[in-house]
Amino acid sequence: MVDYIVGGKAATNSNVLGIDIELGLESIDRNRWLIDNLLLIPKHEAWLRRDVSARRSAGTTAIENVGMEELEVSELQRKGTPSNPTEAEQANVNALRAYEFIDYLSDQHDVPIDELAIRQMNREFLYGAAAPLTPGVYRKGQNLIGGFTPPDQGDVPDLMRSFALWLRQEDDVHPVLRAGLAHLHFVAIHPFWDCNGRTARGLTTLILQRSPSHFKKLLSLEQHLAGIREGYISAIERALGPRFSLNYDATSWLEFFVEQVEVASNLLTGEMTDWHRMMQEMHDDFAELGPNTRQTDGLAYAMRTGKVTRGEYVEITGVAPLTASRDLSKLVEHGLLRPEGKTRSRVYYFQRPAATQADSAAQPLLIP
Repeated sequence: MVDYIVGGKAATNSNVLGIDIELGLESIDRNRWLIDNLLLIPKHEAWLRRDVSARRSAGTTAIENVGMEELEVSELQRKGTPSNPTEAEQANVNALRAYEFIDYLSDQHDVPIDELAIRQMNREFLYGAAAPLTPGVYRKGQNLIGGFTPPDQGDVPDLMRSFALWLRQEDDVHPVLRAGLAHLHFVAIHPFWDCNGRTARGLTTLILQRSPSHFKKLLSLEQHLAGIREGYISAIERALGPRFSLNYDATSWLEFFVEQVEVASNLLTGEMTDWHRMMQEMHDDFAELGPNTRQTDGLAYAMRTGKVTRGEYVEITGVAPLTASRDLSKLVEHGLLRPEGKTRSRVYYFQRPAATQADSAAQPLLIP
């Protein structure tokens, strides 16, 4: 892979970057520091990552017009693949598999981000696809993406080999720039028959999570990009032009990409700050009610998502369904949850107790 082009110049470092990119990177680094130094209970951090996985899957498939609502993806995450999945359900189940693989690979620093990793990522996104789509195998024909013509199929192996060598190089390029450049160049090569966009976004996440800009694996750039889908696609098209070239100017794309990572990291920082404050308020507000550990965990989850089901409570706390029902009933009695629906389909919505309840001599929630 040749040096990338920024502002009309070949660049291997940030010495030709514009002021907008430099300021954006500074803002991202501040957010990274805040997330790195935010104390999270490991159990709660695991929940947050589970939510992020659903967000990423819903976001990356929505960009390809096979998306589902985040809550629906969360349900797939909990229950697994339906017996006769729709196209959207299969796409999101595959995306969940792919991001599980990406999160795992993010922690394996002795395993290089190379062609094998990229091809496996594509296999995960295309799990169960028809044989002609050849999951994880470079295409054997020409494909077109809108008005863009990727390179000839005969050039793909050498291009991917050079790309993988670049990914393994150590340099002083900021990881956000490296992730953005990798995304753009992979899309330009378009090495597979299908799921190139999903694989590009997965690769971007993997590169960031392997770097100091990992954000504790809580950043969902995919969800943010899904919300600005047309602008995202236009930014790629502007940078690449009508056909593949090794000398495209990445300036406009990097400006766009850095701005979106900054926005996504701002949202994450605000969300995590709110989470930390809510947890502190919960401990302060409910101290007199004396919830036990599992009830506190259930309330924390309900505060996070706005609701909790019995199945989710069982998964969170590890208790038996009967114990979960008893715990949830107690939380309802004390005005902390509001039930809707019947029996198995019942959903418990989080609500703060009235001031009179919080200030009164309430009976403790402790359950043996």
